[in-house]
Amino acid sequence: MTHHGGYGAHDMLLAKMYDLLDENEMRQLMIRMIESRIKMKEQYIETMQYKVGTYKMARDMLEKGMKK
Repeated sequence: MTHHGGYGAHDMLLAKMYDLLDENEMRQLMIRMIESRIKMKEQYIETMQYKVGTYKMARDMLEKGMKK
């Protein structure tokens, strides 16, 4: 089964943009793309930290309940 869209279409768009943009504009575009990835990974880390905190809280509450 083939995957339509996704990176194939994205890569074609980038190739076309690379032809049309000058070096400075392309640099700005790459910086924005990298910043977007950084932001996405930071949000993922924050979500995972929140989940870990929730699991620790639940564990502590269960341990307290077992001690009674």
